Amino acid sequence: MNLRKFTAVVISAFCLVCSAGGNVSSFAMESATGEETKLVAITFDDGPNTHTTVQVLDLLEQYDAKASFFLIGDNISEASASVVKRAYDMGCEINSHSKTHSHMTELTYDEIVAEMDYVKEKVCDITGEYPKFFRPPYLEVNDTMYDAIDVPFITGYSTSDSNSAKTAQDRIDAVLNNVKDGSIFLMHDFYGNDNTVEALKTIIPALQEQGYELVTLSELFERKGEVPVDNYCYSEVQRHPCYGYEHYVNLFTGSAGGDSSWEGWNTETLLDGEVLAQCGDDFTVEVAYQGEGYPVFVLNRWKSSEDNFWKAVKPVYYNGNKACYRSEDILAVLDSYGVDFSGVNKILVKANYKYNTITSVDVLKKSETVFGDVNVDGAFNIADAVALQSFLLNRRAEQVSAWENGDFNGDGMLDVFDLCAMKKAITENDI
Repeated sequence: MNLRKFTAVVISAFCLVCSAGGNVSSFAMESATGEETKLVAITFDDGPNTHTTVQVLDLLEQYDAKASFFLIGDNISEASASVVKRAYDMGCEINSHSKTHSHMTELTYDEIVAEMDYVKEKVCDITGEYPKFFRPPYLEVNDTMYDAIDVPFITGYSTSDSNSAKTAQDRIDAVLNNVKDGSIFLMHDFYGNDNTVEALKTIIPALQEQGYELVTLSELFERKGEVPVDNYCYSEVQRHPCYGYEHYVNLFTGSAGGDSSWEGWNTETLLDGEVLAQCGDDFTVEVAYQGEGYPVFVLNRWKSSEDNFWKAVKPVYYNGNKACYRSEDILAVLDSYGVDFSGVNKILVKANYKYNTITSVDVLKKSETVFGDVNVDGAFNIADAVALQSFLLNRRAEQVSAWENGDFNGDGMLDVFDLCAMKKAITENDI
């Protein structure tokens, strides 16, 4: 056993003694990767079967990777059920792609419920759990589907691998050229999709070499600290950039709704440049909204034909409920034109093509450091224990950005005693 593995065993065993009753096994398993590891979720539609699905599982097992499978209920047979059980036992996630893969936007509420219930019961019979996520067939959604289906909707970045004309290299490029931390990729394991199997032989090790961990959708949401919202389709899962920030000032409260062409944006959601100027250079503008896509933060100036500009800043984070715009991106636009907030005629938020309803615009600023917050995200939680254990395992020492916050026993150093005290505090306070 190498030193790192030995240290991990010692830490886990010691924490078991110190955390009486704590769920140490799952904690240690999560901690071994480190919170800052880049995460990606590869998902597969249209299974299960005893050919292609098996080949996909062989590759996942070979590289110690996980994935999420969206099953068509009518494809679950006595033979393919054993394949589903194997996937589940490997740590993969089993989700729903409907019973018949129909155009569900054309179905009634009761018909949609029947489609979902069929898959739920089939999956539960095999795994003992109901599906946690749903991918709509043909990526078509409507309000009736949102009302009838009680799990989060997942779309994902399409690799177009259901198109037989796409070569294995096309599929490789679709993933490797578009991946980022939090990505969800949509692939297919239907019978005979050999080019996808071939592509995975390159995709999986290449992602791992780039520092990505291949996780299930549940893991992706949990480790990003995100709770799925209703009436929204996820193509990626981002970590909210403002954990530990606090409300500083409100810029807009009301209800303004329309698509990007609505003229009301120019009057309803105007923001006060003087107030923004008082916020300094380290703040985040957080917009509460509902709708598809995301709103944009707009800076507009008219002075002369040479000096006019209209610049939209995209959010660094959005989830169908909140969108965040970092001060560095906003100020970079102003700097590029050699002006400050006083040199802008209009500052506003508005829809970006698709219909949005905006209900509030607030400025957030970072709060004071919290004891236990070793990764300096503004909060004390399991992510800090993850960072500290990774530090103790010599994996990611840079994660402990404020080691003083982790010195739970006050002896001036970080060691396993601090980790166990931290774990105990998290468990006892249900953090």
